[in-house]
Amino acid sequence: MYGEIALALWSAAGVAWWIVAWRLVRAAQREVPAPGKPVAPRSLSIFKPLPPLCERGLENYTRGLESFLAQLDPESELLLGVHEADRPRVIPFIETMRAKYPKAQLRPVFRAEADTVANPKVAWQIRLAPHATGELWLWSDADIIAPPGFLQTARAEFATCGAGMMTFAYVVRQVPSPGALFAALFVNAEFYPGVLLLQRRGPVDFGLGAAMLFERERFQQCVDWTGLGAFLADDFQLGQRLQPVRIGKATLETVAGESTWSDALRHDLRWNKTVRWNRPGGYLARLMVLPVAGWLAAVALHPLHIFAWVGLLGMIQAELAAVAAIFREIGCRLDKKDLVMLECWSLWRVAVWILCWLPGPVVWSGRIWRGPRAAMPIAAEFPDGSH
Repeated sequence: MYGEIALALWSAAGVAWWIVAWRLVRAAQREVPAPGKPVAPRSLSIFKPLPPLCERGLENYTRGLESFLAQLDPESELLLGVHEADRPRVIPFIETMRAKYPKAQLRPVFRAEADTVANPKVAWQIRLAPHATGELWLWSDADIIAPPGFLQTARAEFATCGAGMMTFAYVVRQVPSPGALFAALFVNAEFYPGVLLLQRRGPVDFGLGAAMLFERERFQQCVDWTGLGAFLADDFQLGQRLQPVRIGKATLETVAGESTWSDALRHDLRWNKTVRWNRPGGYLARLMVLPVAGWLAAVALHPLHIFAWVGLLGMIQAELAAVAAIFREIGCRLDKKDLVMLECWSLWRVAVWILCWLPGPVVWSGRIWRGPRAAMPIAAEFPDGSH
């Protein structure tokens, strides 16, 4: 009897969260950041390092890069980091963009040397920093797509927010392959509503890799390159060092590029495990809105009890309805062929939550991470400088 009451209350908490999540997403998608000019116009350097293009083709990044290039004004520049091996593939794109946006300051930086720190993103920022001339720095992942007017409104908002750094949430609006569905589910249904809730609560102490805007001078005073580069979640650590951090009003977009289910599941696990390593208390509390876990336990303990099966199936359908509503608000289309995987997603969320508490590493950029920080210097792990 008490168990059934507990499950009912747990389910009510889960449904309540989905209602809150849907309302947050609905409000955010209907709110358009007001255009404006920075209080005092300041120069801006945008850092856009490309990963090795053997991992994902250049076509996965062209739309995002162009969305920033189209907004460059005389006070801003875009530093494009390109691995030397990818020069032949990227030069035609650079020439096309320069012809299309002749006034945009697009500065390619080519690099052949190996990483000097464990985190490859930070290794690139170290390489790009000497070329940056702006008072403000904007670090943004290469696959991020900016909405029209983003650079203008972001600088205006940063000028008046009183924070050491401003960061921005993002969503997925296109699912180009079956494997990309799980990435879209994590970003749209779990990550995005949570960030919107934190946005309403005020300053935070972390950043989001989609976009992090801060002053160059403050960065140089507060951040040590080597220390930052030792961490898996460089965006989280940067926010720790530059806090208070404000979450901006604009919503960016990313491209879910996972093409196979195995890639998608590994990516999902790495995302979740990184969150667990950095916020173990918050990740533990996430169980409060995972009532499917309780119903699975009930089915395992009482497999012949109809109440347990009805509760489990009913909760899965409730989550499916909530996800569909959130995706509709974001503008990400779900097809009928995705239905089976959507039904499985509720079970996968529980499995991931459990797996993240078990010992085990994650693999990212050719390195094995057994915790939030690299266990040894990169030179010690890769004596020949290779990955």
